[in-house]
Amino acid sequence: MTAREALGRLIKGVHADLGDYGTLRELLDAQFEAALKHRSAVITDVADRISALTAQLEKRRLERVALAKVLAGKQGNVTIAAVSARLPANARPAFDEWWQALEKLVQECKRLNQRNCDLLMNQHEILQRVLQTDAGGTYAPA
Repeated sequence: MTAREALGRLIKGVHADLGDYGTLRELLDAQFEAALKHRSAVITDVADRISALTAQLEKRRLERVALAKVLAGKQGNVTIAAVSARLPANARPAFDEWWQALEKLVQECKRLNQRNCDLLMNQHEILQRVLQTDAGGTYAPA
């Protein structure tokens, strides 16, 4: 694969990730709303969609690492900054802008995922406390 082909695939992957991380952000918001309303069927559906999407994102991430090695001409760890430095001067600003936008989306999705995790764990803890302190047997099986 030529450096030009690798660059084209890398840019195409970054663009695809920008779109998919936007979708992931929407799914994480939908998951949060469903958790707030205790809609387990919706939570399950959204979780399945999130899993499929994150598998796709991980596949592209692995490809991006391989492409970055081709572009930077290295076998070890390669940074995007090293890839950017090897780009033609006229392509570098646009690439850097796309990469920064992608990093922001990734961080936002991590934050939303943690928010969702915290909510679901808190709901689980509360339910466990209710069930464990149910001395009267209100929630006991019939």
